[in-house]
Amino acid sequence: METDRFEALVDGILAIIITLIILEIPLPANPTFAGLWGIKIEFLAYFISFLVVFNMWNSHHNLFNLIHKLHNSTVWMGGISLVILGFLPYFTLMVSNNFYSFFAQACFGSIFVISHIHYILQAKLLIHNEPGNIALIVYLQNGVKYSYIELVLFAIIYILGYFIYPPIIMVGCLLAMIFWIFNDQFLHLIKN
Repeated sequence: METDRFEALVDGILAIIITLIILEIPLPANPTFAGLWGIKIEFLAYFISFLVVFNMWNSHHNLFNLIHKLHNSTVWMGGISLVILGFLPYFTLMVSNNFYSFFAQACFGSIFVISHIHYILQAKLLIHNEPGNIALIVYLQNGVKYSYIELVLFAIIYILGYFIYPPIIMVGCLLAMIFWIFNDQFLHLIKN
């Protein structure tokens, strides 16, 4: 199966997710800088969510440059990642409206945790589907290593968020995104 149609589907769904997230940012009560400052948490949540969606798109792009043959199981795993990401607008709105709530922060962070677990499972499936594709295997194995590191960091962040300050989970999500983006770029350079 060719990857073009699947990549177009992923692009379309990710565009819809980004649109839904931006539509949830309320207009400021007053059209002033002070009014915009009043909704800074909504912008922060949007910014982090945008980075998640954009990085997912970039990762899929890099991944599909390495995949030689698209298996049905790969399509289903991609669909599952889209379902996971589909909850992002909902949790973005939840954390925007309840910024200091541990539960809201934990739900927002769960997208990251579940995405990393899904990445690990998807990598194993892709390696199984293309055992001779050395470039894909190296790319995925390095990505899995970083996913395990981030899962350990998320466990620490959740504990700190629960006992000390719930918004540290969102800060952890932002740091994880920065770490993920730099590592994905590093892994992309390895491929070339």
